[in-house]
Parts: sequence; C-alpha cells; structure tokens
Amino acid sequence: MSQTLRIGVIGATGQGGYGHGLDSAFRQVPGTKLVAVADPNREAGQKKARELGAENSHTDFRRMLANEQLDIVCIGPRWLPHRVEMVEAAAEAGCHIYCEKPFAADLVSADRMHSACRQAKVKLAMAHQWRAMPPIRRALQDIASGRHGRLLRASTRPKDDHRGGGEELLVHGTHWFDLLITMAGLPRWASAHIQVGHRDATIRDKTDATEPIGPITGDSISALWGFPGGVRGYFESTAHLSVRGKSNFDNLYGVFLECERAAIHFRQPGDAWVYPAPKVLPDHEHLSWKKIVIPGWHTDENGKPRDVRRTWIADGNTVLARDLFDAIREDREPLSGLQNAMSITEMVQGAYASHFASGQRLPIPLKDRKHPLGE
Repeated sequence: MSQTLRIGVIGATGQGGYGHGLDSAFRQVPGTKLVAVADPNREAGQKKARELGAENSHTDFRRMLANEQLDIVCIGPRWLPHRVEMVEAAAEAGCHIYCEKPFAADLVSADRMHSACRQAKVKLAMAHQWRAMPPIRRALQDIASGRHGRLLRASTRPKDDHRGGGEELLVHGTHWFDLLITMAGLPRWASAHIQVGHRDATIRDKTDATEPIGPITGDSISALWGFPGGVRGYFESTAHLSVRGKSNFDNLYGVFLECERAAIHFRQPGDAWVYPAPKVLPDHEHLSWKKIVIPGWHTDENGKPRDVRRTWIADGNTVLARDLFDAIREDREPLSGLQNAMSITEMVQGAYASHFASGQRLPIPLKDRKHPLGE
C-alpha cells in the first residue's frame, strides 16, 4: 500500500447520485488523495471530477478500478440495483470501501458482499453519520461507562413523513439500528407487526419505495429486537405523521433511551439531551432536559455558536472517512463496519420474516436468507 492512499469515487447521476456527500468524504483526511471518479453520465462525471480536483473520470467503475490503482473507493449511489456488483468489484480490486446506506436490500445480497470483503481482506465502512456526531459519541461513552446505570431499552423513530413504514426501515432506520448495535451488541432475535391502513400487511401488498432500495411493504410498523443483557430495541413508524408545512414540528426523527437513572434523547443534527429519570415525569417540575454541549462542535474557537445544521453530515463523513483510514493502518474494524452492516440487514429482514410468521420471535441470524418479499 502506498504512503498516500489513493481514493476513487463511484457515483451515478440520476440513479442515486453520490449519496449524502460521499464524493467529498476524504477531502479533509490527511494522507489521502482523490484521483478518479466513475459516473455512467460522462458529462456529470467530468464535472464532478473537476469539482473534487480528481485527475481522471470514467463512465465505467470497473475500468476505474482496473486502471487507477486505488486503495479506497467511495460507493455513493443511494439506489441498490448495482450495489452488489460494485462492492464485489471493489473487493476484487483490493480496495477498501466507504459505502452509502442502506447496505443491502436482502440477506442474499448482504451475504455475497460480506463474502467478497472477507475473502479479499478489505475493510468496509458504512456512511452512518449519526455514529460520528461528537454529542452522540459522548452519550455513548457515558452509557458504556455506566454513568446512567444499565441501559434498559431504546425506542427509535424515523422521520415518519410519506415514507413511514417499510421504506423508513431502510432509509432512516439503518442509522438507528447501527446505534443500537453500538450500544447493546449484536441482535439475538426479531419480532414485528406490519400494517397497511388498518389491516395486517400481506405479501400481495409488496410495493416499490420512492427510490429502488429493495422490496418493502406497510405504512405502519412496530418492530422489536432483543439484545444481550435483556436490552430491547424498538422501531415505531407510521406514514404521514409529519407533513411538511402542516405539522407544528419538523419531524419525529430521534432515539429515546431508557437507562436505570436517566433518559437520553438523540435529535437532529446529532444532538443528545439527558433527563435525570428513566422516563419523562411532567409533574416533577424540578426535573429538566440538559443538552450535551461539545466545545469546538457547538461553538467555534471564539466560543460563538456554530450553525451545525449546515455542516453536520459533511462533518460526519469526515470523521468516518478518517476512521476508515485509521482502521486500515491499524488493521481493525471501522466504527460502523461490515459486521454492523450485516446485523442491520438481519434486523430489517427479520422484521418482515417475523410479521409473515404471525409475529413469531425469530432468532438472528435468520436461517432463511431469502427475503419474504423477494421474487
């Protein structure tokens, strides 16, 4: 491996683009150089290469991988139809991977990518930017240290706009599942109930998501996973609870954690709030939420507030890109690595498998690797 790691970017203009800023993830990572971009749209790829200061652009990601002697490739498209071939090709070329979420539409695809990465001995890091936010990381450290007592349960909500239900399991749920695994360990079982309107979802209710990210169904989902030590993780989602321009709040996106001595709430843009009881007690006026404030994150070098909402995703990408760089040098797993990506896919597919097994609690890893909504 060269002293300076060579970075390539795979995008697909009009087909999932470059994800949430993955094209510029390594811009501020010392010891790396972005050298090439691949985009099937020639003009868009050339423009992106100029923006990033890359030497070359390609219309075929395989040609880029074959010719550019890359050390790391950023797989940017949000759409999943070509995800497996991109990951397999990158692994075969010996490239470590920074990958847009979601990882996979189903466990068959996930297994193929897992095998390719392990056989090639390459690292894969997922772009779960919430995992990188300084206030979240401080809260995770406090939980791990036992400062708030034992973690009991975590309740997660996506944005619950028009994508609520099945689509949100993959679109925003993956961020929360990554955090659940980080806090509680690998999931042991899954149980779920899915509805369409006011009735139970059936296989005939399979539909397409807003973008091609795999099979989905349901506009309302209640899912539960079991973790080591009796920790339970919940996912609740119902479509159209947050309506832009009509609701008196922006969205429901967040995680509510119950510990023995405190509650913790994660909210956008990666903020963490602590309450000194396991749940909110409205009749105890002496109890109140306290925000975890990180100097240098919430404030600049002069102590003035920073507009974190403008930069938080880009900042998160930088943290995760730098961590992948370090993981390669230190030969360790990245913060949100391949094992997390696999377990998240188990959680998502496990929710569907449980629902279609009448809510039965199913052990993870799932025995049946085929998605219940698959072909």
